[in-house]
Amino acid sequence: MTAVTFGFPTAGSLGPSHATIGTFDGIHRGHLALLKTLIAGARRTGAGSVVITFEPHPRCVLDPDHCPPNLTTLDEKAWLLDQLGIDYLIVIPFTPQVAGLSPAAFMKRLTRGIQLRHIVTGEDFRFGQGRRGDPVFLRRLGVREGFTVAVAPTLARGRAPVSSSRIRRLVMLGQMRAAAQLLGRDYFFRSGVEHGAGRGRQLGFPTANLRIAPNKLLPANGVYAARVGLEESTYAGALSVGFRPTFGGNTLTVEVFVLDFEGDLYDSVLTVWFIQRLRGERRFATVPALQQQMTRDVQNARRILGVAASAT
Repeated sequence: MTAVTFGFPTAGSLGPSHATIGTFDGIHRGHLALLKTLIAGARRTGAGSVVITFEPHPRCVLDPDHCPPNLTTLDEKAWLLDQLGIDYLIVIPFTPQVAGLSPAAFMKRLTRGIQLRHIVTGEDFRFGQGRRGDPVFLRRLGVREGFTVAVAPTLARGRAPVSSSRIRRLVMLGQMRAAAQLLGRDYFFRSGVEHGAGRGRQLGFPTANLRIAPNKLLPANGVYAARVGLEESTYAGALSVGFRPTFGGNTLTVEVFVLDFEGDLYDSVLTVWFIQRLRGERRFATVPALQQQMTRDVQNARRILGVAASAT
């Protein structure tokens, strides 16, 4: 299991290590190629694999008016890295003081606690005050400090680089299939279930209201076919993102109807994967009209997910 620590590592914290540094928001295909190289190299030499990341996203500190919403929360990032087999995740709280560190000062604080043997980085990686640190700087430093540097090429898809910003645009448009192509998996969030108004149950579709982490990017409002993970099981689902306009709602809610599930979901943690947008958000003139549409939504979700209706 990935060990998670916060702050610069204390002296002698980690033995021989292969590391990478970055925000890794989304852990998309480009990140995955780099991380798999890191893990394979560390295992060959018996070193630990280490990911060093920042929280919050550096841009939220350096340019708060353009703070990007998270494709992955810190918890989701740790969950994905654990599945990949990363040994250590070091989370450095990003502050103006950290932003003001020169590349040399940043690396000095980092290597005080890590026996760094190898760094894997992307070719566009920059760090330190004024973004003056880059792979060339790291190679020069490595000659003096005894570590090597490998630069992973930028992964492209469709004649453009795979990037977190590109994926954000697709998610905000509700283009989940296209986003999944760049992510290497379906876009998802992990969330606790909280009590809602009980409206779905009254309509005949009991939904789980999902607690969304601050700054987590949600797709365009509408209804989606989804897959829902609960403990060791996965279910089909129909998920709504929006304001419940038929009932005059003014609070953004995310709720999922888990198909063919019976039981209490309150206080459970669900992993929800967005598969495909079914339709945009609409206001219906009557509640029966909404119920008829919800029935069609569930049927369409079953068709897209390849799940037959359960026998009654």
